[in-house]
Amino acid sequence: AGDRGQGRFRQVRPGLSACSGGVRGAVTAPVACRIDAPSAPDGLRVLALPVPAQPGPPEATRNAARQQARAALAAALAEVLRCAPEALDIGNQRGQPPRARWRGPVTPPAGLDHVGLSVSHERGLCLLALLPGGTVGVDVVAHDTAPAPEEMHRLARLYLGPKTAAALDWKAPTDIVSIAFMRTWAGHEAALKCLGQPLIEWHPALEERLRALRTARVELPAWAGGHTAAVAWRNRHGWESCRLEDALNS
Repeated sequence: AGDRGQGRFRQVRPGLSACSGGVRGAVTAPVACRIDAPSAPDGLRVLALPVPAQPGPPEATRNAARQQARAALAAALAEVLRCAPEALDIGNQRGQPPRARWRGPVTPPAGLDHVGLSVSHERGLCLLALLPGGTVGVDVVAHDTAPAPEEMHRLARLYLGPKTAAALDWKAPTDIVSIAFMRTWAGHEAALKCLGQPLIEWHPALEERLRALRTARVELPAWAGGHTAAVAWRNRHGWESCRLEDALNS
């Protein structure tokens, strides 16, 4: 749901550690992630969900991941709205951000229509985000899917813009450049999702829209090592850290 993650660069580079198709340890429930930004709204939540590989074709794992992500989002949102998870239905239309729909039986809780949701999938991992009273985008990438240096340079100029491309230290060792690029790419994808914008070539009008957002790195749990994640958000109440009660009652 709303994910452009798996296989986006279509190659795996040796020499960079990442999780394999399985999940390390016995973690099965979503884990709350720390957001590396002191100004993040207090209602913003990012959860990492392990997704073990399923037997059969890859589509079986992808379908299981989507179902698990929807169930985990419903549970997290129900906690915020103080309702039963069964009363919520999380939309799963590909290419669109997930949306929560009320299916009863009583009156929908205040604030349901103003909660931003986002999902990103990578091998063995789903990342979920929700923000009452705002819009949100989240993205996770695996380090070992980084493209070759020449392709990174091309992608940076084409999609990230000349300033960002110039800011990356291309003379550093390849592994360092790869991680820096992937961190930047995750932040850019998260911001695009927050805008509801597909991946497009950089242009000044897009840069202007991106300035209205805030983006931060997401600290993933140890079992998700080898991945980089970012979250972007925009509050309806401005950039001050919004109170959860205000967002839900607006």
